[in-house]
Amino acid sequence: MDQVLGNVFTSVLGIKDTLETSIGDIKTLVHEGEAAHRDEIEFLIFAARRAPLSSASRLQDLWVLFERGEKRNGYFVEFGGSGDGAGRNTLLLEKFYGWSGAIAEPARSRQETLRAHRDCYITDKFIYKDDGLKILFSDADRSQDAATGVSAGADPAGRVRRAGKRYEVETLSLRGFLQAADAPRVIDYLSIGIEDDSLDVLQHFEFSEYDVKLLSIAAGDPDQGREVREFMTQKGYVSRFKTFSASEDWYVTVDSASASSASV
Repeated sequence: MDQVLGNVFTSVLGIKDTLETSIGDIKTLVHEGEAAHRDEIEFLIFAARRAPLSSASRLQDLWVLFERGEKRNGYFVEFGGSGDGAGRNTLLLEKFYGWSGAIAEPARSRQETLRAHRDCYITDKFIYKDDGLKILFSDADRSQDAATGVSAGADPAGRVRRAGKRYEVETLSLRGFLQAADAPRVIDYLSIGIEDDSLDVLQHFEFSEYDVKLLSIAAGDPDQGREVREFMTQKGYVSRFKTFSASEDWYVTVDSASASSASV
C-alpha cells in the first residue's frame, strides 16, 4: 500500500509540474499583439489551476466562477443536459462555493441519485414553453451521447431516442419553474441543455422579471444556434469564449462583457 500511495503522490507532482508549465506557456501568449484575446488567456490560466474541481463537460462551472469573480452564495438554475443529465454544470457551485439553486430533471432513472447528492430545489417536470402539458419523454440510457430527453413535439426530424423507457411527463415553463423554486430576482447562472426547445423556452420567458447574469445554452443544430444568438443579442447579451464553448453558447450581459474587457 505504501508503494501505491507513493506512486500516486509522484503522479500528482508530475501533474503539478505539467500544469505549471502549461500556465507558463499560456502567459507567453500575452503580449501587445494578443490584446484581443486577453480574456480568453486569463480564463485559460484560471481554469488550468482549478480544472480538477470541475464536474462540467466543458468547464462551464469554472467559466461561471471566472465571470462572477469566484462569488460565493450565488444562485443557479439548471435543466436539460446530455450524458448523466442535469446537475453537472452546477455541482461545484453548490458543494464548494455555497450556491443554492434549482434543477429540473424529468428522467426517473436519475431522480434517486440526483436527490441523494444535491441539496437544492429539484423538480421532475420538463421545462418547456407552456405549463401543464403532457409530453412523451425518452429516458435515454446513461451510456449514450444523447439528450436527457426530447419532447415528441419538439423533434420533427424524428430524432427521439428509442433506447430506454418512454413515458409521459408534465411540462413547466421557465417562469413557473423559478416561482416554484422561490428563486430570487438575481439569477447568477442559468444552464439550458434541452437543445431543440431552447429558443421556445427563452422566447416565452419574461427577462424583465429576473436579472439573469450568465447563461449557457445548448443548440440542437447550427441554424437553431444562430437563432438563439440573434434572440439573445436583442435581449442585451453577448456570446463569450466561443472557441471553448463548442456546440453551446455562453452569454453575459453587454455591460458585464465591457467591464471585463476594460479590467484586463
